[in-house]
Amino acid sequence: MIGKPISPPKILLLSSPDWEDYELLDSGNGERLERFGPVTCIRPDAEAIWKPALPETAWQKAQTRFISTPEENGGHWEWKVPPRERWVMQYRGLRFWAQMGGSKHLGVFPEQASQWDWITEQVQIAQRPLRVLNLFGYTGLATLAAAQAGARVTHIDASRKAIAWAQENQRLSGLTDASIRWLVDDAMKFVRREQRRGSQYDGIVLDPPKFGRGPKGEVWEFFKL
Repeated sequence: MIGKPISPPKILLLSSPDWEDYELLDSGNGERLERFGPVTCIRPDAEAIWKPALPETAWQKAQTRFISTPEENGGHWEWKVPPRERWVMQYRGLRFWAQMGGSKHLGVFPEQASQWDWITEQVQIAQRPLRVLNLFGYTGLATLAAAQAGARVTHIDASRKAIAWAQENQRLSGLTDASIRWLVDDAMKFVRREQRRGSQYDGIVLDPPKFGRGPKGEVWEFFKL
């Protein structure tokens, strides 16, 4: 017996029209050409398997390119101009540091801005202070978006460096009086403790990395859970 044909899933493409400090200029051949504020850079992206749309001359104008090494997220930036270590970016009232180091990541995932917008909207329409838990919170932009809208946020990350960076972003954004609890902790262990305590949250932001280390050096590998 032949059943009903399965309808293809609906794909909802979310955009962030309010971005002024970020542009995805082009992608292809395993890389992305992007602008983060004043810096145009090339970063590796294994999923960009197509050919670039722009000519090679456009890519040659990039100020810096990340050269990967075999280590997880390892590598270095090669600059054509005097290097910039960090600079301030902004999005809808949030101000935060972009920073280049030994990773291709700059402390902000611009494609998540539509999620920050959605979080902001949900907090605002609730018309009450929501309790939000942000696990693997990194440099805190989802946390700050929720707090800016009026939520009480618990932010968890295993990296003291990431927490310190997030707190700098909090100060830059003028949200020092916002209700944010910053905790350096293992996300899985924290959740188990909260479960035993009977703690409840109105919303949970969950964006685990593929690979990482806990506060005591524990190895986190998402695909081996």
